[in-house]
Amino acid sequence: MAKILIVENEMLVAWHIQEALEKLGHNIIASVTSGMEAIQVPAAIKPDLVLMDIQLEDNFDGIAAAQEIHDRYDIPIIYLTAHADEDTLQRALKTNPFGYLIKPFQEKQLHTTITIALHRYQLEKYLEDTKQQLVNTLTSIRDATIATDNQGYITFINSAAASLTGWHKKKAIGKNIKRVFTLINAENHEEIENPVVQGIQRGTNIKFPHSCLLLARNGKEIPINETAALIRNGHGEIVGSILVFQDITKQEQIYATRQQQEFDLLKTSTTKVGRITQQTESSQAVAVVQPEMLSLGFVDHLTKVANRRYFDNYFKREWKKLVQGEAPISLVLCDLDFFKAFNQIYGYQAGNDCLQKVAGAIRQVVESPENVLARYSGKEFVVVLPNIRVTGGMWLAQKIRARLKQLKLTHVGSTVNNYVTLSVGVASMVPHLGSSPVKLMAGAKEALAQAKAEGGDRVIIRELN
Repeated sequence: MAKILIVENEMLVAWHIQEALEKLGHNIIASVTSGMEAIQVPAAIKPDLVLMDIQLEDNFDGIAAAQEIHDRYDIPIIYLTAHADEDTLQRALKTNPFGYLIKPFQEKQLHTTITIALHRYQLEKYLEDTKQQLVNTLTSIRDATIATDNQGYITFINSAAASLTGWHKKKAIGKNIKRVFTLINAENHEEIENPVVQGIQRGTNIKFPHSCLLLARNGKEIPINETAALIRNGHGEIVGSILVFQDITKQEQIYATRQQQEFDLLKTSTTKVGRITQQTESSQAVAVVQPEMLSLGFVDHLTKVANRRYFDNYFKREWKKLVQGEAPISLVLCDLDFFKAFNQIYGYQAGNDCLQKVAGAIRQVVESPENVLARYSGKEFVVVLPNIRVTGGMWLAQKIRARLKQLKLTHVGSTVNNYVTLSVGVASMVPHLGSSPVKLMAGAKEALAQAKAEGGDRVIIRELN
């Protein structure tokens, strides 16, 4: 039962209240007659509830004392008073009381009011704790994060999002997200309608255009990688949204540099092959050009990402490095759903175009230069994630799926979606002496097989020992 402080001007009334409450099993920690005493008691013994008479024997009335107790100790208050006039009621309501009883009252009324007040207080504390846990979770996310209510007004923004958008966190709170998170078309630089607002208004999944830039408050245009989702309550009603985005300027610069390097290497290789061919024709000395002579022997010529050969070498090399440091490594193995049907319906040229677009979509999501994307087989892609645990691999896999869906590559032969989708298997482990990268790849393949068996368009994870 509850520990209760009674603040009552009339001693006889206080005694009757104490007697009634003790019969109900409550513990009366003190019974005082003045506002000053009421404020001092919780400092020594904190009660669960205060029964507060409004008219007290000192100049510090019950309403002022209740406000002080609420501000200092966050303890629920129930008013007991013979004053039922409108002015007194309005003053009392401003202190957010948990009950208001007019004297004289019945013991049953008092018991019911106390029970409701304690239940309400516990519920509010639970909701506040849950809210704080959510805030702590969002704050801990390193990526830029914004949360809104069901009208699109910002309720949370972390430091990374404030930095990218150019808005101070305090000024961004309460603003509509379309003011803070402004997107423009990457080609014509015209503002586009905010996808988060659209999703909330229509009650549909939030989808971003394939080519857009974040327009910061200072006018800077920033290429971003973003994902967002609606938040619904237990009844399926939209209560808000969550948006996570990243500045991919460096990744795009790396990608552009790689593209230029590939072009330069290809140009050099072509020159070398031409020279070798000339030498062969003239001297008959060389009959075959070895593959190692081509500088681009590690690039898949269709998708322009790393090929299987490069992946095998890189995977083994990173595995050996991580064995020494006992750090984790993850694999993200992606497989196009119903791709055989796609080729049959649209033709193999369209299939090749599709593979190129899928590779491009995955490449946009893969961020660190250490994370290598490769074409593993005809319709499979694999991403190597050194120093990343299974949760990080799952997060990347979900972002890859979301990015691909934004392309809206029509696929009428799919039984899981109207567009091209991916099934993904994610496996992770910490390499150790005696372990083999074969085990991790087997885990990724097993997870992928389960994703396909369950219908496709999903992520399955495996964490191996």
